[in-house]
Amino acid sequence: MQDSQLFLNGNIISMDPRDSRFEALAVENGRILRVGSNADMADLVKAGWPVTDLAGRTVLPGFIDTHQHLGLTGQVLNGIDFQDAETLDTVFEKVRETAEKTAPGAWVLGYTLQDSSLQEQRMPLKEELDAVCPDNPAMIVHSSWHMCALNSMALDILAPPVDLPGMDMGRDGNPTGVIRDPGAPDVIFPAVSSLTPVEVKLESFRKACEAALKQGITTLHCLEGGGFGPGDTRIVLENRDKLPVNVVLWNQVMDVEETVDMGLDRIGGCICADGAMNAYTAALFEPYLDQPDNCGTLNYTQEEMDAFVLASHKAGLQVAVHCETDRAIEQVLSAMEKAIAAYPREDHRHRIEHCEIPTWDQVERMGRAGILAGMQPAFMHYLVDMETYEKRFGMDRLRRLHPYRTMLKNGVIMTGGSDCPVTPHGPLVGIQTAVLHPILEERITPLQAIRMFTIDAAYSAFDEAERGSIEPGKIADLAILSADPTAVSPETINEIRVDKTIVHGKAVGEPRDGPAA
Repeated sequence: MQDSQLFLNGNIISMDPRDSRFEALAVENGRILRVGSNADMADLVKAGWPVTDLAGRTVLPGFIDTHQHLGLTGQVLNGIDFQDAETLDTVFEKVRETAEKTAPGAWVLGYTLQDSSLQEQRMPLKEELDAVCPDNPAMIVHSSWHMCALNSMALDILAPPVDLPGMDMGRDGNPTGVIRDPGAPDVIFPAVSSLTPVEVKLESFRKACEAALKQGITTLHCLEGGGFGPGDTRIVLENRDKLPVNVVLWNQVMDVEETVDMGLDRIGGCICADGAMNAYTAALFEPYLDQPDNCGTLNYTQEEMDAFVLASHKAGLQVAVHCETDRAIEQVLSAMEKAIAAYPREDHRHRIEHCEIPTWDQVERMGRAGILAGMQPAFMHYLVDMETYEKRFGMDRLRRLHPYRTMLKNGVIMTGGSDCPVTPHGPLVGIQTAVLHPILEERITPLQAIRMFTIDAAYSAFDEAERGSIEPGKIADLAILSADPTAVSPETINEIRVDKTIVHGKAVGEPRDGPAA
């Protein structure tokens, strides 16, 4: 028996090359059969097809989040959320409450702590965590995932070497409990992840997918494995058919042979060429204004990056590398340019992830080389305070912050992601933020912003023939919204309700009621 459905009386934004809009669409066996007017569906109505009356609601292609971490998101959903913490006292109280309900010896884990949003402007110290959590190992992860704080029991269990790069030392010569790049992502996070049983990880993966569905997301680019989750790539690969969303899997390692042997087409993600701006470890050509001796951290030599990109490109893999600021972007961009020149490939679709403060020359070169920009507009909503950033970078550099309009002018295809759990899944937050960019010259239109999370996102995974727009023959991944993001006031885009998420023709998940968290 055929599985069929009609949607009538809608505002269907197709995201096709003509930016067409339709009133109705027909879905059959998980694919779009027909788009058009209500009248165009008269024969199907007469044939008794089930009808959903959209009552003027807007239908978009299902959103695609091109940069998020399923394993890390699941961890955060199962841990303490510090996103709204304003003082260390709040942090300590939440840790105390959790520790009291946790069996002695079990880990207490907290996430999304933004030290610059705290009154004290710093991470907690081990002695402070010891006072509220004496019988459990505790780890508090910074919102950037490039820094963490551990209590004494956690330090004893993990036993990091005293010369671990990024480990803060106190005046007494002992660790403070705060660990930054590269030690936090390279050593601490993998060690903690390895202590988590597979069945617990699988359940957290499903929980993360369900959170995404509520935001109208039907495809997740899952950047797994490597230091942030050793072995997670294979777990997702072996269980992807059990997950309720379409999965595009990136192996977040530099092991080309392993990636090819797993049958994957892409490698990378948060292979971190540098650190994070909020941790003062993003790599800059010129120093941070408020830390004049600090230009951030390059985690690889040029030779190491050249060799990795060349081997990956030569093997036919799509490559993505984390680069926040100009010096890291230069390292990876030049490596990609060299690989493309040595082994020309017409359609590589390599990506530079984050690309938050590129130079104008780098943007031009990305356009010429066909290198995509994996952007996270929500960073500016959740993480960027322009007054603080001006003190940190200066206005000349800030004019290059997330240069969306400049990228479009230079032919750089941008994809939209959240980097969840760094910021929550929420395409409508990203779309609103791109439209209301704090640098007026870099603002883009709602339709251009929607492209980042639909058709251009599909293109970035070589999936534009199947997903990303509402056209006959394509998979019926849809997001039904309470209002039109291109018609409402830009300041209210994130207030639009996701009424229904449809994956492969089937309604799934629960609707999102109101703004994302």
